[in-house]
This record gives sequence, structure tokens and C-alpha cells, in this order.
Amino acid sequence: MKPAIEVRNLTKRFRIPHDRSATLKYRLAHLQSTSRYRDLLALDNVSFDVPEGEFIGIIGANGSGKSTLLKILSRIYRPSAGEVALYGRVSPFLELGVGFNLELTARENVLVNGAILGLSRVELERRMDSIMAFAELEEFVDQKLKNYSSGMQVRLAFTVAIQANASILLMDEVLAVGDARFQAKCFDVFGRYRREGKTVVLVTHDLGSVELHCNRALFLDHGRLVLDGPASEVCATYRRMVGELRDADEVAQGLERWGDETIRFESVELLGADGQGHHNFDTEQPTTIAFRLKAQRRVDDLVIGLGVHRADGSVVCGTNTFVDRVPLPRLAAGESFVLEYRMPKLPLLTGTYRLTVAAHNSVNSVTYDRMEQAFELAVTDTRGREGFLDLGGHWSLEPSDRSRSRGLPLTG
Repeated sequence: MKPAIEVRNLTKRFRIPHDRSATLKYRLAHLQSTSRYRDLLALDNVSFDVPEGEFIGIIGANGSGKSTLLKILSRIYRPSAGEVALYGRVSPFLELGVGFNLELTARENVLVNGAILGLSRVELERRMDSIMAFAELEEFVDQKLKNYSSGMQVRLAFTVAIQANASILLMDEVLAVGDARFQAKCFDVFGRYRREGKTVVLVTHDLGSVELHCNRALFLDHGRLVLDGPASEVCATYRRMVGELRDADEVAQGLERWGDETIRFESVELLGADGQGHHNFDTEQPTTIAFRLKAQRRVDDLVIGLGVHRADGSVVCGTNTFVDRVPLPRLAAGESFVLEYRMPKLPLLTGTYRLTVAAHNSVNSVTYDRMEQAFELAVTDTRGREGFLDLGGHWSLEPSDRSRSRGLPLTG
């Protein structure tokens, strides 16, 4: 397949001054001093190809080189070494709204920025109504941008940017545009790009969107390309690495953990349908919480419980082996076992949640080990339901005579 982007041995270094010696004022006042710098290696020997029509995601932690790579592809930065070739017209979505004049109206800004994208005034006037409708700003087309909220400005910027007739689109964190409804419209645009065979490079921290939209993903870490493969596999690897780092940070910072240590949790894992550890889940996805415990002393009376909390600490739901009538074995000192809590369909709706786990006796008078809100999971409900929990029911349409006979009378 014909390549749209070719990157070979790409390296980018920045010179970072240690102090103010690099400024003109300092140099004039200190003529005998020398400037002191350190090198920052933002990209280190990165190579990859992107075929025409591929939707590729670039993921990694802050400072990993993602935006630097996109700016080199956009010809904003020059590489320190290596080569970059792009075959086709490029439209970068980097800093949405850069170039907008707050003293001009939305209509005037569309005309100015559209001209920069290569569109004629006649074409822009023809599209004006649809542009403002997509941005949901029809009532404010002749208002100056200085009177717009930041969200309104970004919606307008995104809508103008997608007018470009380019075959290669470079997008940096554009998924943060607008509210959930407007983001859904943005996703529709992505779907159209795929159908039209456009080449899209998407830099984002939203791994769910990478898995949903991208054929392939690149994982950058400290400027190096550490993984290149199918989006789902690359995202899973990145999640595992983030989880390991988070666990290490929690150990270093000290968890809210207490108990007499008769028995201790050696590990707690959140497993997805693939049996691998994750921190991001979809509603209704099969999910397992796996506990590994070890007895420090003999245990004859043991209950394992878990609780799910919202971000504000409120309890969403919880259960334990005593309530669910699951007998656990007696353990001698040094013995260990693995316990799993399996959910065929994760009932949580969109949100960030924290998990509390506890080991105690059956009357809850002695706590052996408890970790309070120690494990985080992010949940996405692609169906857009409201609240925190899926009710788990289903709708059933029945004949009107049957429903009348079983219904309750309404008063009012």
C-alpha cells in the first residue's frame, strides 16, 4: 500500500538554558559569562510508516514526545536528525483557535481562517450556515469572539479546521472539544474520515477513543518508540505499565491501610475479558477482581469484602463472602489462596471509581487487612446512560389489554 507518511530515524533535541544567561539583558550585563545549557532529547531515533487511509493513534505519558512528533510532521519544528516525508495535503489540528481575532465576529473569523486553509470566500459563504450549525453557534454568528466562552471558541475552531480539504490530518488532543454531545459529533467526523480514506494521526490520552477509532497505535516513552501494533494491544500494554507505576507510587506514598495482619492481601487485580489487568473498562464488559491472600497466623474465621466508591468517596455498592454465602477455608500460618469475584457484565456506568478491599471476621469485629479506596478504575458506557449503575432490566412491549390488567391505577 502506498505510504502517506514516512519517518526515518527521527531525532529532536532542544537546548534548555540552566539560568537566565541565555537572555540578551543578562548577556549585556555579564559580558564575560558563558551560557549554560542542557540537552533535552524529545525524540530519539523514531522510525515508522503510515499507509494511506490509516487511522493511527499516538499514546504515551506527558513529556514522551507525542506533540513534538506531531509538530515535526506539521513542519512547525525541524528535526535535529532523520527524515520525514508526507505525501498529500496536510491539515494540522494542533492549537485550535490559534489565529482567531477576538475583536472580529465569528463570521469574519471563519472567512479569515478558512482563507488560510485555502478555501475561497464564495465557498466559505456557501458553507457558513452549516459551519455555524455544526458548532451550535447559529445565534452568535455576528457576535465578536471576545464575548464567546472558551468552549464556544474551541467548537468554532474545530468546525473551521475540519473544512480543510486535506488527505492527511494531524490531531493533537482534539477529543477534549465541547461537551459530550459535541464530542459525539466529532466522532461522527472521524467516522466520515475513515470512510473517505483519509490518513489521520491522533495524539490523545483517551485510550478508549484510540481503541474505538484507530487501526494501529504507537506508544512513545521518553522520546523512544517502544511499541507499534494493533491499537487494542498497544493500549493494553500501556495500561499495564501505568498500573504498575501507579501501584509503585501508592507503595511509596503510603496507602490508607490497616489491620492486625493476621492475613494480608498480597495483590488485587482488575481483569478484563482478556484476562489481563486493566484500569479502563466498558460497561457490560466481563470483569473480574482477583485477590491473592496469605495468612501470617492461623485463620479460622475469614470474610473477604469489597466496596465501590464514587470519586467523592460515596459508596456505590459493595458485598462480601459472608453476605453471598461463600465459605472460605481455614488457613494455617504461611498458607495462601486466590479468590476471584466475577461479574459477567460490569454494572457501573461512566465515571471514575475506587475500590476498597477488606479481610475481617464474620462479625466484623476484627479487621485483618483493609485497603481503603486503594484501586482506581475508569468506566465508559458507550450507550450514554445516566447515573452510576446499570439497572440490569430489559424493556418488554405487551398487548394493551394485558398491561391494563396488571397495571396500577393512576390518581391525580
